[in-house]
Amino acid sequence: MTHLVLDQVSIHYDGQPAPAVERVSIDIAKDDFVVLVGRSGCGKTSLLNVAAGLVEPVRGRATIGGRPITAPGSDRAVVFQNDALFPWLTARENVAFALRLRGVRAAERARTADNLLALVKLDRAGDKRIWELSGGMRQRVGLARALGAEPQFLLLDEPLGALDALTRERMQTTLLDLWTASQVGVLMVTHGIEEALVLATHIIVLAPGPGRVVRSFEAGFSRRYAAGEAIRSIKADPAFAAARGELTDAIFEGEGA
Repeated sequence: MTHLVLDQVSIHYDGQPAPAVERVSIDIAKDDFVVLVGRSGCGKTSLLNVAAGLVEPVRGRATIGGRPITAPGSDRAVVFQNDALFPWLTARENVAFALRLRGVRAAERARTADNLLALVKLDRAGDKRIWELSGGMRQRVGLARALGAEPQFLLLDEPLGALDALTRERMQTTLLDLWTASQVGVLMVTHGIEEALVLATHIIVLAPGPGRVVRSFEAGFSRRYAAGEAIRSIKADPAFAAARGELTDAIFEGEGA
C-alpha cells in the first residue's frame, strides 16, 4: 500500500528567528484520514504544504510511495478553504478541468464530471455557473474537481472553515462519503475539535513554538460511520464526549505557561 510520509521534517522560513516546525513525522496510508489540529502558529498548514510539494523542508524529507516529494504532482490534490474555482465555467466544466488537461475527450470528461458531481450530491448542478452556487455547493464542486485528477491523496486545508455551522456539519458527512467511495488517503488541517473527531482515523496534535507533535490519537468514529452507523448516534455516544474532552485538553495543555 502506498504511503505519504513526512519523516523528521523541519521548516524554517527566511527572516524568521526560529523554526516554524521542528522534527515532525507523519505517515498516511491510502485508507487513512489523518487530521492535524493545534493552536495557531503550530505549523499545520506548513506541513500540509510540504506534503503538497509547495514548501521544501530544511531538514527531514517528504516521500510518496518511497519517492521524494519535490514539487506538486498528480498523485496529490489540494483543496483550500477558498474554493478557487473558475467562475466563468460551469460546475461540470470546473470538475472536468483536470481531465481536459490530460487530453480526455469531451464526451468522456463530461460523463466523468457528472459522475463525480453525483458523488458529492450535485447531480443536478452540472450546468450551473459557480456564482449561482452556495458556499457549501462550491466546496463540493472543489472536492469533485480534486478527485477528477485521480489522486492517491487529498490534502485539505480548512476546506470547511468558511461555511456556516449547519452547512459545515453536512459537509463533514460528505467528506466521509467521498473518502469511503474514492479510497484515497486524506491529510486535513482543521481548527474544529468535533470535526477532527468525526472525520479522522488518526489525529495529530501540534503545539507552537516551534511546531511539534505533542499528542497522537487513534479515532475510530469515522470508520464507524463508514460501516453504516448514523452520525447522530456516534455523536451521542459517551465515548465521543470523552474523546472531545481529551482532545481539547491535549490542544490547550500548557497554554499560557
